[in-house]
Amino acid sequence: MPRLFVLLLAFCALTGGYAQTCDMVVLKGEVGKQHYFSRQVPAGNYSGLTRMGGDQYLMVSDKGAEDGFFFLSVQLDSLKGKLLEVRVDSFVTVGTSKGDVEGVAFLPETNTVLLSREADLRVVEYRLDGKPTGRELAVPVWQKRIRRNYGFEALTYQQATRLIWTATESTLPADGDATTATNGVRNRIRLQSFGEDFLPRNSYAYEMDAPSVSQSARIYIMGVSELVALPDGSLLVLEREVFIPKKKLGAFCQCKLYQVFPAQGEAVTNDSPLTAQSPFLSKSLVCQWKTRLNLLHQDFANYEGVCLGPVLCDGSLLLLLCADSQNQESGILRDWFLPVRLSRR
Repeated sequence: MPRLFVLLLAFCALTGGYAQTCDMVVLKGEVGKQHYFSRQVPAGNYSGLTRMGGDQYLMVSDKGAEDGFFFLSVQLDSLKGKLLEVRVDSFVTVGTSKGDVEGVAFLPETNTVLLSREADLRVVEYRLDGKPTGRELAVPVWQKRIRRNYGFEALTYQQATRLIWTATESTLPADGDATTATNGVRNRIRLQSFGEDFLPRNSYAYEMDAPSVSQSARIYIMGVSELVALPDGSLLVLEREVFIPKKKLGAFCQCKLYQVFPAQGEAVTNDSPLTAQSPFLSKSLVCQWKTRLNLLHQDFANYEGVCLGPVLCDGSLLLLLCADSQNQESGILRDWFLPVRLSRR
């Protein structure tokens, strides 16, 4: 069965006709052990991740003296999917600063990089030397009407369909109030696709789970921090809930990874607000995990970057995630990396 899973994905990738020719491959995930590499990866605010090919990856930070992207080397155990080493090789600046870069996607056909910027809600294309190509996504006006710090966390490219996908982290003002730790309202967001011409294609409604806490917090964040495009046309959606109380002890980050199939859903128009009656995509839970900061556990990890890694020897797929440590705040937080193994359900 695992081999059939790989053959199916390969077929979809080659044909590009996932909606007509490929069955839905419903996934389950096995969460691995998180690691940090203090000597190989400097303290940072890592927020996005993408694979170029082989053991070469790109990673971005949402803070720093300059905007740009890091070249990474990642060593994995191809048999068991264990993470062996992550190393930052170099940094390339794109000539701007304070862009609050949250997402990154590699486009193999043009050998270029897309960076999503939360500061001005732009998704701009660059060459690997950091020079802009002059192109950027034609982001719809409605998608720019988002509250500060709730913009484009997510960015991914789907080679099989030649679609670029992004989403705002939280609810747009036109679609209701963003979730807080106390109001219990579910975030309703739009997954937006763009074509090779960088023009918008379809938009799909997605509803997050309800908050798990009700008490007030020093910091509370709940939203979609990343999307991952899979070869069969489906998307993985990372729902992330961060709760940090006033005294910090008792903080947690709850992550849930869901799979959705846009081709099986109904697109929504941009001029109608999302309501309880909107055609939200059906979602399937792939896996979930929780990290904590308390007297017994100090593995708190706010995962913001996710990308698809290699195919393992048994035919399963591997995801790689990176966490934002806020520059290893207070000397306690770490720049964690996490592997998640995907197989057919």
